[in-house]
Amino acid sequence: MAALELTEVRSRAAAALAPSADSDPEVLFDYPDSATPPSLILVWDDPWLEAETFGPCLFQARLAVLCLVARINPAISQLEAIVGQVIARLAADGNTWPNASVQAPRRFDIGGVPLLGARVIYELKVTTNGGGSQ
Repeated sequence: MAALELTEVRSRAAAALAPSADSDPEVLFDYPDSATPPSLILVWDDPWLEAETFGPCLFQARLAVLCLVARINPAISQLEAIVGQVIARLAADGNTWPNASVQAPRRFDIGGVPLLGARVIYELKVTTNGGGSQ
C-alpha cells in the first residue's frame, strides 16, 4: 500500500469496514465514550508512529481495529467471526492493508460496561506532510 496521509487512515479503514448488512458491527472512529456491541472502534496502537530512515515526513503507523462483543455466551465465537470479517474486508479493500497481528481476547471497559474484545493491528506507511504517497 502506498503511504496514506495520517489524517486519512481511520476514515479509509472505516469505509472499508462499513456495515453492509444489518448484522454487521457498527464502525466507530472518534474514540467514543460508549459502544454498543458488537462494534468496531478504530484506534491507534503503540508505538503510534515510528520515523522511517529513508524519507522526510514518512512514518510507520500502527492502526488497531478494536473488535468488541458483549461478555455473554457465545461471546468468543461472535468475536472470532468479527475478527475474521475485519481481516477479510481489509484484505479485499483496494488499499491492501498489511495485517501485522491480532491480540488475544480480553476484557475492555468502555463507558463503564465490560466487553470482550480483541485488537486487529495493522502496520502501514503514512505521511504527515500532506503529500500523499512517496
